[in-house]
Amino acid sequence: MSQPKPNFEQMTMKDLRQYILVHRDDEDAIHAMAIRLRNQGKTVTVEEFLEHIKQQTHEK
Repeated sequence: MSQPKPNFEQMTMKDLRQYILVHRDDEDAIHAMAIRLRNQGKTVTVEEFLEHIKQQTHEK
């Protein structure tokens, strides 16, 4: 029995980023991040989104 997914809309950006780092194949989480970034005006194109995700998912 699988656990229910967290509510990505209620997660902070930091928490969502951490979740994606652990669950890199979770397309729902990545989609939630894409929508949030687009709504914040941080990305417009797919290429910008992919570059932003690449920068955000590298551990600092």
